[in-house]
Amino acid sequence: MTDVLMKLSSSYTLVVVSSKDCYFLMSKAPFFHSYICVNGLEILTNNYILLDPSLTRKHLVDAVNNVKSLASKMPEVYVEEKRSLTKALLGLSVEWVEINKAPEGLDEVITAARGGGLTVIEYSLNPFIDIYISNKNKGDAVKALKSLLELGEVIYVGDGENDIPAFKVCDRAVLVRHEYNEGLTADVDHEVPYEELHRWLMNEL
Repeated sequence: MTDVLMKLSSSYTLVVVSSKDCYFLMSKAPFFHSYICVNGLEILTNNYILLDPSLTRKHLVDAVNNVKSLASKMPEVYVEEKRSLTKALLGLSVEWVEINKAPEGLDEVITAARGGGLTVIEYSLNPFIDIYISNKNKGDAVKALKSLLELGEVIYVGDGENDIPAFKVCDRAVLVRHEYNEGLTADVDHEVPYEELHRWLMNEL
């Protein structure tokens, strides 16, 4: 897959769109032209960094740091911090992959997050929640980047529930199927098995 993407990067504007932060994405895929990070709260392109304006609101910054402290006290969970390139905390994920039920204290974390004005995203298919300082989503970020870069046709490839907003605003939506999203339904133009994605990209683009 990496070889295919590197080949495509010479002819197409490749953008990675993820709930991961830019530090992680740039280390794993340095050949992309632009990065939409932390579910769209940070965009890196053409040597510019665009940050969600929620970072200027002290009560939200305080709230996300307080929720991080609260979530870190929960047993049997992994708390992943989502930081901007300026080191600001944009959000976090709380995962409980190793246990078969929602962890003790999760309701308290969700209540504290929403009470602090943060956005909480719960998933029907995955054992984690995301908490962000803003309600922006991947669709908002794709629209912003398309306008900023004056892109033509946008082909969006995704495999999760949080990709649905981006599927709705792109020109061609591609859902990648694998064992972890068998129950996911989305209105897309193409469905491609993960094992065939590299071939599909080379044949279709």
